[in-house]
Amino acid sequence: MKTREQSYRIEKDLLGEVSIPTGAVYGVQTQRALDSFPLAGEKSFSDYPELLRAFMLIKKACVKANVQAGQVEDEYADAINKAISALETGDFNDQFPVHSFHGGGGVSFNMNVNEVIANLANHLAYNKAFGSYDPVHPNNHVNLNQSTSDVFCTAIHIAVIEKWQSLATELLSLARAFSGLGKKWQGVKKIARTCLQDAVEISFNDFFGGYRNLLAREHQRLDNAVAELYRINLGGSIVGRPEDANEDYRRHIIESFRQTIDNSQYSQRSNLFDSAQNLDDIVHVSSHLNQLARSLVKICRDLRLISSGPQTGFGEIRLPAVQPGSSAMPGKINPAVPEFLMQCCFQVSGKHAATDMVLDHGELDLNIWGAVVVVNILDSMSCLENGVRVFRTRCVEGIEVNEEKNNENIHTIIPLVNRLKLEKGYSFATKVFKDSQGDPMKIRRYLE
Repeated sequence: MKTREQSYRIEKDLLGEVSIPTGAVYGVQTQRALDSFPLAGEKSFSDYPELLRAFMLIKKACVKANVQAGQVEDEYADAINKAISALETGDFNDQFPVHSFHGGGGVSFNMNVNEVIANLANHLAYNKAFGSYDPVHPNNHVNLNQSTSDVFCTAIHIAVIEKWQSLATELLSLARAFSGLGKKWQGVKKIARTCLQDAVEISFNDFFGGYRNLLAREHQRLDNAVAELYRINLGGSIVGRPEDANEDYRRHIIESFRQTIDNSQYSQRSNLFDSAQNLDDIVHVSSHLNQLARSLVKICRDLRLISSGPQTGFGEIRLPAVQPGSSAMPGKINPAVPEFLMQCCFQVSGKHAATDMVLDHGELDLNIWGAVVVVNILDSMSCLENGVRVFRTRCVEGIEVNEEKNNENIHTIIPLVNRLKLEKGYSFATKVFKDSQGDPMKIRRYLE
C-alpha cells in the first residue's frame, strides 16, 4: 500500500529557505522551532489551552488599540478578528505544535500565534494561500507595537489567573468536606498526640477543623498572590522603553485589553522596566503552590498514620477502600488515595524547584525564562486540582471513625493524669502517677 507523499511550500526568512507542509497554517518561524526543539514526548504549546486563549485575547486587544491609534486599517483588523474567532473554536489547536520549552524567551510561542493568525486572516478574508502573508503580515500587523516580552509576560498572567479559579474551587470544597466530617463526628473524642506520644483528648471536630482552617488559609494566600498578576506589562514592548511602541497605541492598549477580556481589574505595571527584568510576582504564586503541596502532604501523612492497622496500627479512623493493597497478601488494603495526592504534591514541589531557579538567571534587562514558570505552574495547578478532587471524593467524604478504639484511647494513662492535674494540680498528679507506677486503674480512683 502506497503512502501519500507530503507536499511542501517554501518560505524564506533572514536565515534562508524552509520547507513547510502545504496545509500548515503556521509559518517559517514555527517550522524552525519544530526543527530546532523536537518534542520527544514533551508537551507542546497546544497542551496549555489557558495560555493559548490568553494569546488570542491579547492579539484581539492589540489590534483594537492599533485601530484606535490609526496604526492598522479597519479592513485588516476585521480579517485578523475573523481569524481569531475561528481559532477560538479550538478547531486549529494542532497548528500550535512548538515545544513548551524553547530558547528566546517565548519568541516561538508568539510567532506561532502571529503566523497562524496572519495566514488564517489572509485565507478567510482574501482567499490567499498559506504563506502569502499578504495583505496581513504576522509582524507588520498582528504583532504591531508589541514584543514577545510584553505579550508573553501578560499571557502568563492571564493563563495562571484563569487556571487558579478551578483549583480554588477544589480547595474550598476540600475545606468544606473536612468541616462536614468534623461536625459528623463531633461527639466522638480522640487522643491528641505531641511528638507522637499520647497527650490530651480532643474532639474529631477539633482535629478536622485544624485541616479546614489550614486549607482556607492556603487558599487565601494563593488568592492574594494570584491577585498581584492583574498588574500586567502590555504596552511595555521590548524592555519597557516607551519609544518602542506608538504613543497612541500605548495610551489605548490597557483599556482595550480590559474591554476585550471584560475585566476591569487589570492595570499596567507602574515600572515596565522592572516588569521586563523580574518575574518574582509569578514565581511568588509557584512558592505558594509549593507551600500548599507540603500542607496537603502533612494532612495525607496524618490520615495514613491514624488509619494504620487494621490490628497493630492506630486504627482510629477507616479510609474508604478503593483497591486491594497487595499482590501477595490477601485482605490487605492500603491508603492509596492519600498516597496518590502525596505523589501529586511531590511533583508540585519538584516543579517549584525548577521555577525558583528562574529568579537566579534573569540576567540584565529581560528575564527570558517565562516558559519554565508558566508551564510548571499550569502543570502544578492541574496536578493539584485533580489530586485534591480525588482525595475529597474518594477518601475524605467517606472517612469513618472507629468509636470503640477512640474511646479506649482517651482512657489511657496520659489523658487520665492530665484530667487529675486540672482538678488537683500538677504536683499532685505527678505524685499519683509515680505512686501508681502508671496503673490506669489506680489513677482513675482519684478521679471518682
